Amino acid sequence: MEKAPSLPQERYKMCNILCKPRNGWTVQSFCNANYSAICTQNWRLGHKQTKCVSPYAEFKEKVFLETATVVDSTVSTRGQESRPEVDSTTRSFCFKQCQTVLEREKEWRLEEVWDLCRNHLSM
Repeated sequence: MEKAPSLPQERYKMCNILCKPRNGWTVQSFCNANYSAICTQNWRLGHKQTKCVSPYAEFKEKVFLETATVVDSTVSTRGQESRPEVDSTTRSFCFKQCQTVLEREKEWRLEEVWDLCRNHLSM
């Protein structure tokens, strides 16, 4: 099994990030942006907040400090008319992976995120 490339955080609540339309992510946009992003950090109310920039998107993450888990991630849509439409890949992911409460609250490890993303990165 190939080693997963690094991401800014150790764990991600992927169902919360990808399946809430207000966050503005698709599987492909999340993968491309997160694997190429540069982030700055600040702390507030027990969470680390990061602002990230990549060639694909600007976004903000809310990170729970104790577990280094991204609990929320939102694409910045300033200057755009609307958020991107959810595509069939993202809809399929949400339907298959996020049905039960336990699935929705699962913290995905780096290797699991890489398994999801490796086929969706733009080269």
